[in-house]
Amino acid sequence: MDGSFWQDLAAAAFLRRAVLGMALTAVICGVIGSYVLAQRRSYMVGAVSHSLLGGIGLARYLQVVHGLLWFTPLLGALLAGCLSGAAVGLLTLRGRLREDSVLSAVWSLGVAVGVSVIAITPGYAEDLSSYLFGSIMMISTSDLLVMTGLVLALLVLAWIYHPRFLALCFHEENLRLRGISSEWVSLVLQVMTAMTVALLSQVVGIVLVLALLVLPVATAALFARRIGGIMLLSVFLCFAYSFGGLYVSYGPNLPVGATIVELAGAGYLLAAISRWLWRRWRR
Repeated sequence: MDGSFWQDLAAAAFLRRAVLGMALTAVICGVIGSYVLAQRRSYMVGAVSHSLLGGIGLARYLQVVHGLLWFTPLLGALLAGCLSGAAVGLLTLRGRLREDSVLSAVWSLGVAVGVSVIAITPGYAEDLSSYLFGSIMMISTSDLLVMTGLVLALLVLAWIYHPRFLALCFHEENLRLRGISSEWVSLVLQVMTAMTVALLSQVVGIVLVLALLVLPVATAALFARRIGGIMLLSVFLCFAYSFGGLYVSYGPNLPVGATIVELAGAGYLLAAISRWLWRRWRR
C-alpha cells in the first residue's frame, strides 16, 4: 500500500488536488475554528453544515436539468452557508429571536429543501453520499481555484478583524466601550464560519464537518495557551489528520472523510487522556 500510494500521488493529478485542497482547508480550519471554540459556538456549525444540503441539491438540479455547469455543488454550498450564517446572525442579533429556535429552523429547512430538490433531480440520488460524507478525491481544478480565492479572502478578513474577534470572544464589553458594534462583528464572524463550513464539507461532507472544525482546535487548546499558538497547532493537526486519513483509507478503499474524523477523534482522546495522566503524575 505504501508504494502504491506514493507512486499514485506522484502520477495522479486528482490525488495532488486532494492534498492541496486539504492544505487549504486546514489553514482556514485552524484560524476560524479557534474563534468558534473560544466563543463556544460549535453548535451553530452543526446547523449550518446541514443547511448546506439545500444549496448542494439546488446546484446539482441546475446543472442536470438546466445545464448551468458553472454552478457547482461547492458554489451551492457556499451560497447556502452564507445565507444560513447571515440568517442566524440577523434573526438572533437584530430580531432578538431565540438562537436555538433559529438554528433548528435553519437546520431543518436546509435539509428539507435539499431532500425535495434531490427528489426531482434525475440520477442525483446515486452520488448523494459523496456530499454527505465528503468527496475530496473528486475535487476539480475549478473547485480548487474557488477554494484558494476564498481561503485567501477569509485569511485577509481574519487578519483585519482579529483584534475585534478577540474582544468578541473574551471581552465583548470592550467593543461597546470603543463604539464598535458587537452585533456587526458577530455577524461577520458567523458568515465567515459558514463559508469555512462549506469549504470543509468538500473534505469530510456535511455530516462530519463539525468534527473536523472542532477536534483539531480542541486538541491544540490542550497544549497551547495563547490563541495564536492554538491556531498554528490546529492548522498542523488538521492537515495531519486529513493527509493521514487519505493515506490510511487509500489502500483498503475506506471512506476518506470518515477515516479523517476517526483519526481526529482518536487524537483528541489520546491527547486529553495523556494530559490528565501527566497532571496526576505531577501531583
